[in-house]
Amino acid sequence: MARRHPHGGFLRHDGGAAALEFALVASAFFALVTGIAYIVIMLFNNLSLDWAVEHAARLAAINKSVTQTQIASAVNDYLTSVNLPTATVQYSVTTVNNVQTASISASYQQSYTVPFVSTFDITFSSSADVPQGS
Repeated sequence: MARRHPHGGFLRHDGGAAALEFALVASAFFALVTGIAYIVIMLFNNLSLDWAVEHAARLAAINKSVTQTQIASAVNDYLTSVNLPTATVQYSVTTVNNVQTASISASYQQSYTVPFVSTFDITFSSSADVPQGS
């Protein structure tokens, strides 16, 4: 009569199965989490530029004598306060049907280095048009 092993054989041992499953799934999970984090950072940068341009547009809407330098300063001061690079800002005023309209646009380029992926550059841009008060 053959003797049976008290543990029931090799196939019944599942010690270390959780570690093996974690090793198989962890790399994909960490890549997904890293990708989501970078997307959130990019969205923050884009929304920060949008907010800075909208803030400068409000400044232009209430003050007809505002200058290019003041508009650029309003945009870049906010970007600097949230640790983003300064933007190239354009400001112009046009008159259509006796209504003065201020146009503001800003853009900047940011480099991202994603682990295990090459470095890439993204250009963020935003613009706003507002009527100026009398």
